[in-house]
Amino acid sequence: MFFNKDNHSQNPSQEFSDDIHKDEIKKCLLPAKFMLESLCIWPGSDSIILQTIAWILFWNLVVLQIFHAGYVLVNIRDIGKAASAWITVTTIFQALLKLHIILTRKKVLNQILTKVWKNFWPLCAVTKDNVKLRLRRYTMVPIMLLASSLICAHLCNIIVTGQPFIIQHGLILKSSFPFDWNKMYIYEVLYVWQYSLEWYAILAIEAFDILFVVLVAICSVQFVILQEASRSILSRDSKMQRKIIFDDRAWKMTDNEMLWECFKLHQLLIDICDAMEATLNRAILIQFAVCTSANCCAFLIMKVDYQQFIKMLFAAVAYLFQLFYYCYVGQQLSDESEKLADAIYECDWYLEYNRDFRKGMVLMIQRGQRKICLTAVGLFELDFSSFVKILRLSFSFYTLLDSLVMEKE
Repeated sequence: MFFNKDNHSQNPSQEFSDDIHKDEIKKCLLPAKFMLESLCIWPGSDSIILQTIAWILFWNLVVLQIFHAGYVLVNIRDIGKAASAWITVTTIFQALLKLHIILTRKKVLNQILTKVWKNFWPLCAVTKDNVKLRLRRYTMVPIMLLASSLICAHLCNIIVTGQPFIIQHGLILKSSFPFDWNKMYIYEVLYVWQYSLEWYAILAIEAFDILFVVLVAICSVQFVILQEASRSILSRDSKMQRKIIFDDRAWKMTDNEMLWECFKLHQLLIDICDAMEATLNRAILIQFAVCTSANCCAFLIMKVDYQQFIKMLFAAVAYLFQLFYYCYVGQQLSDESEKLADAIYECDWYLEYNRDFRKGMVLMIQRGQRKICLTAVGLFELDFSSFVKILRLSFSFYTLLDSLVMEKE
């Protein structure tokens, strides 16, 4: 059953959709849910049939990747051919990794989604309009970046999947098969097979990215909501916030109890971020590696083969957008987590003489000084500085490949 086993709803997946649709921020998860369900990989599904279909598609992609990567190895001395094929090799590889994470870490992803659904505070708990506007921007900017990357990726894939059949009568993904693939019917079957799997891989990458980016953005928003609640905990605004968040419990809630609720939400955010770090750090590392290699290959092909210029331009822009929205949400999460200690200190604590409250506040300030960040297996943090480092590394690899090509010519 979807989410918690103690959930007695006959259709908890629908209840999840209905509940998060009421919140302006949480409802950004709905596109990810729709896409993942369409691809048979929604973590909340317990259907054996859908899981079987997903694994069949996964292993088909593995077979496709073996023959496609084989082409790169066979043509490794021809930098132009190898670089052109390497871009799609990296695309299939990141799709395989992201599919594997979703299929094998369903329990962890379900726990994260359940906590976001059940325990995160609503946006309406923020009483200041300017803060609400900033929080909406936190989710709208990465969504716009996702949409831009999606458009470029789809335009590139339309060329990749359509051009070989219309112009060249070749395969979508150049591969080294142990048989003659150009025979009648064999070519058609392989073309349809590659066409279907290439689009499935692209959509799986996009669905995973939407889920990841939205989850991180929602955590950033929760840190801001927690800051506002902590800052106003001793003011009249806190009474209204408690009513919105806790409903009937709010009338009897003391300042100490509200501080304890802030403490619990902070611990929840730490746990969720730690779970995402442990589950998704490999995907972040591969994302960095894929963007680095794919971009330098795309720039090289744009220079040496003008016939592929448009296709490679779309691919390069899509990868740049993809790298940037990963770093953008990671930077926002780190920034907002560091501001929590200052927000707690601004709560007019000197007007409260309760010793327990002051002890709790000191503990919260100490915990709030911890910076929350997502990393690529501890090697790189997900922030703007890593984005610049990857761009520099891509350019270095590009100049190296370009010099090799010039030497051969």
